[in-house]
Amino acid sequence: MGYRGGRQMGLMMNVPTKDYIVETIKEEILSGQIKPGTELAQEALAERLGVSRMPIREALQNLVQEGFAVRLPNRHMQAVVLDREQIHDVFHMIEMMMAENTILLAAKEHRQGGQLTEEDAEDPSSVQLERILKGMKNAPDERRMAEWEMLFHERLISLLGNAYLEQMQKKMLDGYAAYAITHMGDKKESCRRLKEVTEAMAANDDQKIREAFAVYFSSYANAFTSARDEEDKMDGEWRNEDEAG
Repeated sequence: MGYRGGRQMGLMMNVPTKDYIVETIKEEILSGQIKPGTELAQEALAERLGVSRMPIREALQNLVQEGFAVRLPNRHMQAVVLDREQIHDVFHMIEMMMAENTILLAAKEHRQGGQLTEEDAEDPSSVQLERILKGMKNAPDERRMAEWEMLFHERLISLLGNAYLEQMQKKMLDGYAAYAITHMGDKKESCRRLKEVTEAMAANDDQKIREAFAVYFSSYANAFTSARDEEDKMDGEWRNEDEAG
């Protein structure tokens, strides 16, 4: 099965070839350009991207480790393209992960409230995150708003101070959630939802934290699947035109 599109390697700048290939193929999978059942053949990819087979081989191994490709019994590689239900499952898992991280953080600060220094007491996690949301709200365009939004999540993940959990959560956030935040959604509405998260944090309200994240991530799951449906619809129209021609 073939697919359209594909970014050129001429804009690689200082990014290592293997990493650029990984990000290129991931974006083509996430955007719906690569379809279910697509074989990721080394020779074809090397020719299309204008690189040798060695970085292609390394990139495909990375994609397998990240869940974006699978090795078939014949040793060929195939793209992993999730269906609608699987996409919603991914966002639900991320939602629960981020909510529990935030609940742990809020509870930790609530317990330590009487032991904090004056400086720490004036700058709790919720206040730090609200400053990021202020930057998001005042950003000049949606691209910059998305950058602030990603910064919010990265900062939230790091505030707990647990390096193991931080790496695990960053890996979960990368891919589907990061793509959706970067390319989709009503940014003003996202900012409002994240403000609800910080308010619930300040109140140490577990239920409101869960509810805010549920609404926030479900909106991205819906946006993602709607975009995928639109991509599939366009593909069908192009196929019909080709057959008619």
